[in-house]
Amino acid sequence: MKIVIIGAGEVGFHVAKSLSELDYDISVIDIDHAKCSRANEHLDVIVNQGNGSDEKLLKNINIADADYVFCLTNSDETNLISSLQCHNLGAKKIIARLRDLDYSRNGNAIPPEKFGVDMVIHPEKEVAKEIIRLVKHPYADKFYEFEGGKAVLFSKKINHRSKLAGMTVEEFHKSNEDFKSLIVAVIRGEKMTIPSTTFKFEPEDYVFFFVKSKNLNSLLETLGVRNSDSKRVMIAGASKIGRLVSSMLEDDMSVRLIEKSKEKATQIANELDKTIVLNSDATDIEFLRGENISEVDSFVAVTEDQQLNLLAGILAKQLKVKHSIIHVTNPDYVRNMSDLGIGSIVSKNNVSVNAVIKSIRIDQKEHVIQLFSSLDMEAIELVSEKDSKASRLPVSNLNLPHGCILALVNHNGHIKIPSGDFQISENDTVLIFCINSKIREVSKIFKSEKWVLGQHLDFYLF
Repeated sequence: MKIVIIGAGEVGFHVAKSLSELDYDISVIDIDHAKCSRANEHLDVIVNQGNGSDEKLLKNINIADADYVFCLTNSDETNLISSLQCHNLGAKKIIARLRDLDYSRNGNAIPPEKFGVDMVIHPEKEVAKEIIRLVKHPYADKFYEFEGGKAVLFSKKINHRSKLAGMTVEEFHKSNEDFKSLIVAVIRGEKMTIPSTTFKFEPEDYVFFFVKSKNLNSLLETLGVRNSDSKRVMIAGASKIGRLVSSMLEDDMSVRLIEKSKEKATQIANELDKTIVLNSDATDIEFLRGENISEVDSFVAVTEDQQLNLLAGILAKQLKVKHSIIHVTNPDYVRNMSDLGIGSIVSKNNVSVNAVIKSIRIDQKEHVIQLFSSLDMEAIELVSEKDSKASRLPVSNLNLPHGCILALVNHNGHIKIPSGDFQISENDTVLIFCINSKIREVSKIFKSEKWVLGQHLDFYLF
């Protein structure tokens, strides 16, 4: 598969890094010498310095043979022009990163499709949605929804006072037998583990819990976690993300937005109906104290400067804020900075990387529905086919590969977290958390054995 990436900034670099670990033919284009040098030094890809819309350059790299072109520069205009040029030269599928939401609004005079764009990624919009989920669930470091919100996966860091400290997985499950939940993964230091029943939790562990939404409060009660509603939110930075989050929350919560630029603060105050806009520095300790930051339910640092966001997050923690959400631009920071314990770390660039990789995986019929930046794991959906192993044997006899957890079964709209004796039926949809290397292996269990046999016959015949 031939992939061309236009733009070697943080998003383009990390997309290339993720895809280069697979068997793809990858070319990267960027006009900036320093970005090209970084890609050459750290990635196993072909690097071309130049303009991503240059017809001669695109022809030289045989853009007509490209299965995918990802236009991922920081400029919407550059991405659109590059998309149009690649489309005209015969590239098969084009995905563009666009910051301006107006391009995707109904009635836009020049929609992205006019430029040959097959799919648009809006990083700020997607990370704003992630921030909203975390604001609404302040106990969680990460929070994901499945089956239209009927089931959730969230992570929580264990401290010395946690009920889980020193408890095994088996003991945990026995403590909440009134409902079913799963421990999907545990991060200890830099190592991710899919725990056995004898695994013992320790302070500083990040634990990923999976549960039906209707049992979420019961699970939190078992964990000794208070699930209080967020009512007061303070946002540092009138960036595009800051404005989006404010507009999405201001109808339901008390929102205060801090912006250092007086001109920008005035402009935003006129745009937002209910948000209180404060012209000040989000790292001014006396100002934060004066605004009673300790009474804030969620502090969101989303300025354009990631160092400033981290500093604001550290100060907020020292000033006893209940929950902080901090935006960084470098996707590598998401995992590394989480260990500091200053709050939830999010990245619009990480969201973009995940969206790009997910689009390829879906096109390859790999049924991925969620990628996890902090885990070497994905959530996939599979359908139990007629004559498959899954439709004949109970869950305990399926012998799922190590690194795979069967989390949920959807039977005619009824969802269930299955026990070992549960029998999956034909056409049931299952949700599986699986490490990347085991996806194909686990998929075979849900395929018709006639199909699996056919695959083996093909192997021998050819």
